[in-house]
Amino acid sequence: MPKKTITHCPDCAYSTNQSVIHTKKILSKLFNSTDKRSKTYEEYMIVQCLGCNTVSFVHRLIGKQFHDEENKRNYLEQNYPEKEIMQDVDFLSLEEQRKLPSQLRKLYEEIEIAFEYEANLLAGIGLRMLIEAICLYQKIEGGNLKIKIERLHTNGIIAKNDIPILDRLREIGNVTAHEIKGFSNYKLKYALETVNHVLKSIYILPTFQKKLALKKIATIINGKTLKTGSAKP
Repeated sequence: MPKKTITHCPDCAYSTNQSVIHTKKILSKLFNSTDKRSKTYEEYMIVQCLGCNTVSFVHRLIGKQFHDEENKRNYLEQNYPEKEIMQDVDFLSLEEQRKLPSQLRKLYEEIEIAFEYEANLLAGIGLRMLIEAICLYQKIEGGNLKIKIERLHTNGIIAKNDIPILDRLREIGNVTAHEIKGFSNYKLKYALETVNHVLKSIYILPTFQKKLALKKIATIINGKTLKTGSAKP
């Protein structure tokens, strides 16, 4: 029977049960104690998450000096790839956020804070709540969020291509809320980009287009005024 261990999964973003594919344990040369009765070992493992099947690498330092009463273990560990640092996340600009309804803007601000502190559980739930809030503001009715997303399209609010993307975000939010399972940074970044696209389509681009239309009308009116004013009596 394959050996199992509990360690951090880079894709699930929390500790999971994992199958040990290969392991190598050696006596540590760098960290070994001078006390021969208390030896320090290094263990290198290739593991696979039993939840999402992600393969990763674990390095453990094993010894009595690393005793952790809370987690009931005698080792320190480092997981690879290391925890992702949330970088290059494109949030709406402050000017764009001001065009959102007040409650949506407040929720978006809190989601941004969750991203910055890498609170993946809260970020995932927050993004799903934002889709719910958009449906509420657009007066979209339905028995569940899946139906509401489809009606966003039938009401001409989003494009057909947006439906599967938002539905995937709905599933992400469901898993996060019901299974207490956070999602990796890159998945949340993708979900945020999708929500940004929807917010821009509904609240930001129409405002921009309206300004362009008004500017065009003003230019036409000013042009006629100048032409009338320059005419000879």
